[in-house]
Amino acid sequence: MFNFLAGLLIILAILYFCTLTLKLLKINFPAPILGIIVLFALLKTEIIKENLIKDFCEFILKYMILFFIPAVVGIMNYFDILSDNLAPILMTIFITTALVIVVVGLFTYNAIKFQRLLRLKKGIKK
Repeated sequence: MFNFLAGLLIILAILYFCTLTLKLLKINFPAPILGIIVLFALLKTEIIKENLIKDFCEFILKYMILFFIPAVVGIMNYFDILSDNLAPILMTIFITTALVIVVVGLFTYNAIKFQRLLRLKKGIKK
């Protein structure tokens, strides 16, 4: 029980610290994302021991689906609209996914090619 409460307090403290820091610095960035980064750094440096937050994290993961139920129920309110427009929605999803894959692939290919060209100009072989 102690580890559960300790985990809850640690995670809430990190979230509060990140929220306060971002507000004071007037930075437009999601505090939970910064909190995850800070928590990761604290765990990696072993400032916070894994066993302190393990019980709370397991509890949250076990019941995570309950947090998504309201979103799914909300979608069901628009079932008629979604079913009428299913083909355009699916086409958009597939086309944009394929487009993103192609663009990222071409960008990566050209970035690697550009790096090799720069290395050749500098005389570095690899």
